[in-house]
Amino acid sequence: MAKADLQVIGPNAAFGRYLVAGGTAIQAGEPLHGLATLSSGISSDNTMVLAAADTPVIGTHRFGGIALAPSKNVAAGTVAEQFLNTANPVPYVGRIRGKAETAASVDTLTELALLIQDVVLIDYAATGAADGGQLYTIKEVGSADTSGLEIVGGNIALSTLDVTVAAQAYRHDVS
Repeated sequence: MAKADLQVIGPNAAFGRYLVAGGTAIQAGEPLHGLATLSSGISSDNTMVLAAADTPVIGTHRFGGIALAPSKNVAAGTVAEQFLNTANPVPYVGRIRGKAETAASVDTLTELALLIQDVVLIDYAATGAADGGQLYTIKEVGSADTSGLEIVGGNIALSTLDVTVAAQAYRHDVS
């Protein structure tokens, strides 16, 4: 996982996610999300952006998947208008794999086992990645029932966690 912060493992579908010009540049392995709501079946916003907050929070973020390639940019750090392909795990089946936010919290089998079935988020840090940009890890501490990921496994030797995505994280705004 040298360059890509996050990887999608197992069943997934690739979708082209619409990015408007001027957003933050995206690297392969980074998550996208949207903040759209629905009214009479119409989306308030049809774009996705680089996640710049812990994500996906059900009811707040519409999970857009993990970027499969870097974005095309108009200038350093700024995207050009485009469709960017993302890997979207099949809910409750496909996995996202990433480093645990705190490696020491998942370095024994007992610690990992105690995390199974907890719901968590992808952690966002503005800096810290190997490429000097945003760093995305998997939170190992549950924060709320609205967290859109469930811990289903991991690797204690690599300090990684595997999570599945709740279906509600893809489309949360249904009344």
